[in-house]
Amino acid sequence: MDTIKVLILSTNLEEKFEIENILTNVDYISIARDADTMEDALAIIDVENVDVVLVSSNYNGDGYDFCERVTTEYMDKAVIIIESEVHEDIMHRALFSGAKDVVLVPIKPNKLVDSIYQANKLTRKRMEFQKVTPAKQRKSTGYGQIFTLFSTKGGVGKTFLSTNLAVSLAKNTGKKVALVDFDLDFGSIALAMNLTPRYTISDVVDDIRNLDPEYLNTYMTSHESGVKVLAANIEPRMNEFINAEHIQLILKNLQLAYDYVIVDMPSRFYDPVNPAFVFAEKVFLLTTPEVATVRNVKGAIATFVDFNFPKSKISVLLNKQSRRSEIRPKDIEKTLGYEIQYVVPADYKKATSTLNQGIPYVTKHPRGSITRSISKMVKTIGDGKES
Repeated sequence: MDTIKVLILSTNLEEKFEIENILTNVDYISIARDADTMEDALAIIDVENVDVVLVSSNYNGDGYDFCERVTTEYMDKAVIIIESEVHEDIMHRALFSGAKDVVLVPIKPNKLVDSIYQANKLTRKRMEFQKVTPAKQRKSTGYGQIFTLFSTKGGVGKTFLSTNLAVSLAKNTGKKVALVDFDLDFGSIALAMNLTPRYTISDVVDDIRNLDPEYLNTYMTSHESGVKVLAANIEPRMNEFINAEHIQLILKNLQLAYDYVIVDMPSRFYDPVNPAFVFAEKVFLLTTPEVATVRNVKGAIATFVDFNFPKSKISVLLNKQSRRSEIRPKDIEKTLGYEIQYVVPADYKKATSTLNQGIPYVTKHPRGSITRSISKMVKTIGDGKES
């Protein structure tokens, strides 16, 4: 077994010595030298080829911030958070920061060693997938980009925009695009694209141990636009065995197989699919020019803030905008405290008709107002060419 090099970052000397004593008795684990400062820690990660970083939750004021920095800059490193307690908010913070696991104090030796082993195994496997995957046109990290569409208000057009954004990306960039339906209870991506999928997310989860990018592709349903769709389950009761780890593995494999991954989310924060926030290049937070929707979206932003989610990842998208709208974009920006980065106009009759027919708007109305706005969006996020 290859040696796993571990860096321990804790301001609690007693805790640090306890961890060192546990790990020195494991023959396949070696401990990196001590780091006095955060800069030292980053240098050690570089120089000593650290595999796993154990970081206390209060390290350098906020261990989660450090975790996020490491997982962003070093995709081949696994980070494990050391915590004094675990509850929903902590698990959210750990997930959003990119941590592979949370280990509680008092530390149980078997739990700590197993966590290190599993975190390193998962990370190495992911990097092996990256190495064997044929070279594709991707961003510098070698991973496809995930764009997650979300709103805590139903009826704002998430599914409509998800399908049309995916089709427009495929058309305007010529690259590989995956469309994923993570609205596990009431997903309608397949219906919106007039598809009858043979497989759904549950089938992937049932075979999760064998998952790799090529194998995952066999579970995707092809659309005539070239977009590949991973459909939600037909019945909500099939979702009870799906967890965040499954979704994380699915997303990572999709990133290795596709240039762009578009994710349609449920209208709520839901633990199993929250990795779609963590690994997103951008989260498109949808609102419409309606008081109830703006209020809901403002609540969603407050939740993101509570979870320490990076503000730079959020892009507000104003959908169904009309000259007759009583609420102006500037009013929405003032209420949300965010600039509106994308505006999609209202075209109710045509949009409803295309959804009912299962034909993407951008396909049926290539010169329509919505198509033009989505093409501009694609040019910004995907180097596409405007239609």
